[in-house]
Amino acid sequence: MVIRVEEVQQPTARAELEIQSGLTQLRRAREFVRAFCRNLPGLRLDEDTTSRVELAVNEATSNIMKHAYHGRTDQSIHLEAEAFPDRLLIRLRHLGDPFDPLKTQPPVLDGSRDSGFGVFLIAQSVDRVRYYRDERGRNCVELVKVFQSQQTESEN
Repeated sequence: MVIRVEEVQQPTARAELEIQSGLTQLRRAREFVRAFCRNLPGLRLDEDTTSRVELAVNEATSNIMKHAYHGRTDQSIHLEAEAFPDRLLIRLRHLGDPFDPLKTQPPVLDGSRDSGFGVFLIAQSVDRVRYYRDERGRNCVELVKVFQSQQTESEN
C-alpha cells in the first residue's frame, strides 16, 4: 500500500459569483475578475495580467453560453476565483453540454472560418486551461495564470 500525503495550499483570497447564461451577463463576469485582481491582499497584478485573465474568463463564459447552453439565457454559471502566492485560479462551473477540446479545430486566420478563436484566445491569455467534470457532475473550465516572478523562476 502506498500513501501519498500532499499539503493542500489555502488560497490567500477567494470570491464567487453566480450569473445567468445570457450574454448581457458577460459584463458582470468581467467586472468580477477585474475587482478580484485589483483587491488581492499583498499583491498588485499589472494591467496586462488582469486584462489577459479578464479576456480568458470572458471567452470561456461566452463559449459556455453559446455552446454548452445553446443560447438559453435561463441557465446558471458559477465563477470561483482563488489567489495563491504563485498563481491565480478561476473556475467556471455549469450544467450545460461538456466541451471536448480535442474536437475543436484551431482557428483559421485567413478569414475562411469563424470558429475556434475563443479557445485560442483563452489558451493565449492564461498559462493553463483544464476542462473536466467535478465531483457533483458539473462541467468545469479551470483557468490558471502563474504570477510572473514564479513563472520566471520555474523556467530557469
